[in-house]
Amino acid sequence: MEQLDSLDRQIMAALVRNGRAPWRLIAEVLGQQERTVARRGNKLLESGAVRINAFVNPVAVSSRTAFLLRVQATPRELRNVCSWLADQDESSWVSALSGANEAVAGMFLAPDGLGELLYQRLAAVDGIQSFNLMPLFDYFRTPSGWMPDVLTKQQYAALHSDEDGRLAGKASGRPPLDETSRMLAMLLHGNGRATLDELASELSVSKATVSRRLDFMTSTGIVFIRAVVDLVAFGFPVESLLTVTCSGSSSTTMGEYIAGLPVTRWAAASGDQLVAQVAVTALEDLGPLLADLQNRDGVAAARSSVYAEVFKRSTLRYYDGMFQEPSQ
Repeated sequence: MEQLDSLDRQIMAALVRNGRAPWRLIAEVLGQQERTVARRGNKLLESGAVRINAFVNPVAVSSRTAFLLRVQATPRELRNVCSWLADQDESSWVSALSGANEAVAGMFLAPDGLGELLYQRLAAVDGIQSFNLMPLFDYFRTPSGWMPDVLTKQQYAALHSDEDGRLAGKASGRPPLDETSRMLAMLLHGNGRATLDELASELSVSKATVSRRLDFMTSTGIVFIRAVVDLVAFGFPVESLLTVTCSGSSSTTMGEYIAGLPVTRWAAASGDQLVAQVAVTALEDLGPLLADLQNRDGVAAARSSVYAEVFKRSTLRYYDGMFQEPSQ
């Protein structure tokens, strides 16, 4: 898609903040006419520059835990390894890194399934040289809470209150979703902006029931409404995985600091290791970011590896760097 103009980018940023925000609310926040915002917003959705879907948090409804999986592979087989990871139900996102012949993936795994994944299924994939699996105990930011420097903090706040990123890694102890809530989540996964009337009609329940269940699932971290965006068109074509090693007890402080940066799309921690995905306008923007982190108290090391290709984003599958509908 061609580069977006400033109003398109503002509408996209508003949808990142609140994927279900009515066009009327977005227009009020941006100081624009509702019909203009609706026309531009629908064009963004139709073009695929932004997709709104629902992501059911496995940590909240099952015994699975979030992990970061890093796989070293031979250069010849790296893309095949990434494709295999992206096809697994346990993966939520997958990318290839440019700094090394490495695949990186967000995985949701049950403790009793680790061996089967690593030493049976993964071990059978051609080209794999080594792997590292790191549990993510604490989330400080998820993609639902990204606040790029496109809108002001006041505008983001007017669109939706800030998310509690920690809900992404917090086990709720609740039983699995019942059939109605499961179907509601499935419908929202296909169209995160479906209206309450449309959802109620599909589920054969009242509008009030849909509203109550949706509010509960989103406020407790069971479901995240995600805007999956074309970052190149959005103006943030460079994505990078940051790995920060902290000393002492500084990981929480540093996690909160990194999560608060406008470039940070998500940030999580495993002990003294912090990992974060950032999106910037140009490669040279990563230099000052790394320098800032390396100069902060409590940081032993900080490194960055740029994403070479995306294979999966928020459970949506990509082919040759582009999203394709399941039927394709």
